[in-house]
Amino acid sequence: MNSLKLNYDKIASDYNQRYPTAQKWERGQALLELAKQVQAKTILEVGSGTGYWLNLLHQVTDGLYGLDYSMGMIGQAKQQPATLYLAQGTGTQLPYQSGTFDLIYCVDAIHHFGDHRAFIQEAYRLLKPNGALAIIGHDPHSADRSSWYIYDYFDAVYDTDLRRYPAGAALIPWMEEEGFRDISSQTVEEIRNFHEGETVLKDPFIKHNATSQLALLNEETYHDGMERIYAALENAKTKSERIIFRSEINVKMFLGYK
Repeated sequence: MNSLKLNYDKIASDYNQRYPTAQKWERGQALLELAKQVQAKTILEVGSGTGYWLNLLHQVTDGLYGLDYSMGMIGQAKQQPATLYLAQGTGTQLPYQSGTFDLIYCVDAIHHFGDHRAFIQEAYRLLKPNGALAIIGHDPHSADRSSWYIYDYFDAVYDTDLRRYPAGAALIPWMEEEGFRDISSQTVEEIRNFHEGETVLKDPFIKHNATSQLALLNEETYHDGMERIYAALENAKTKSERIIFRSEINVKMFLGYK
């Protein structure tokens, strides 16, 4: 029904559909402010995907490095306006010399790395003194994870996320044990999207290839989830009731310094 590995090459060409221009992304602003604060000259994004976030940081430096496992994603990143130094690799074996970067970060990506703590170890090795590591994403383990209708209508998606994502409560002690200091956790974005009725069908995140949560599903399981949504819409229409599909997600940044 649902695996833990996704071939991003298959969805790379359509992946930027998840970044509608009408959506404000506070996590991007948080990254930009952090890069300015540490006066970053060299920045590495691990799990850089289409280069969407790296391109934003061109305002701070030209030393923008991205690493991704998917060659399809790397091909998309090469089309960004900013010059990006891109490489293929995994989040647990980063092919760079120690003490290279002022800032290392990942956005919505650590759940793909397999060994989460190995990524933290590698990030510490690669950072210069006083450099920063930022891990940004949502935490399905957290009590304040709020709600996401994708979890409600598509089988096993939530349980799969619990297996893929590290708990935020574990990240802080791991960072401490690796030597990071001044570690903090803060909410950098509060997603509050409410889709009333059939407007949910226009949500870019409901497409099969827009998020790893749904892209991991086979055609049958994805179809079953969509059928549940259609049935809920029809039921609400029959009863003349208002139905809201909620996306209430707190995006956190776990930050530490070398």
